[in-house]
Amino acid sequence: MEILWLAIVLYSIGLGLVLHFKPALMFNENGTWKEFGYQRSSRHTMIPFWLFAVTWAFMSYAIAAGISWVFPAFGVIATATSVVSQSEYSDSEDEEAQPVSTVDEPPRRGRGRPKGSTKKPRPGYYVLDPGTDKGGLRKYIYYGEEAPQEE
Repeated sequence: MEILWLAIVLYSIGLGLVLHFKPALMFNENGTWKEFGYQRSSRHTMIPFWLFAVTWAFMSYAIAAGISWVFPAFGVIATATSVVSQSEYSDSEDEEAQPVSTVDEPPRRGRGRPKGSTKKPRPGYYVLDPGTDKGGLRKYIYYGEEAPQEE
């Protein structure tokens, strides 16, 4: 979603600059738009404003996607959180997957809730185990009465 917002900002800045400076390539001397056409008159142009606006929309999105790819801290790293058994990531097939443990209260962390918030999440959510945040495979703990049964 951040890529889209960055693209909208780039698009708005680009259109704003063109409308502010009104280049002679797209605008007449009185400020009106030139018509699209091949004629060599001062009323016609190969790059009218509407064509620039459509092209700039695609370019601004491509630039935003490139920025988020080159600088992931500024863009989006799409992550989907799901509960995955450890056996899918283990090297040996002999290991048995550990069942999901249940807790009555979620772990206290700064992430997810504002400081000083006493509101507990509703039962039925998975929360990240704070012990697994330092690297490796992330482990999730089910917060609620009992964990859902795997199919």
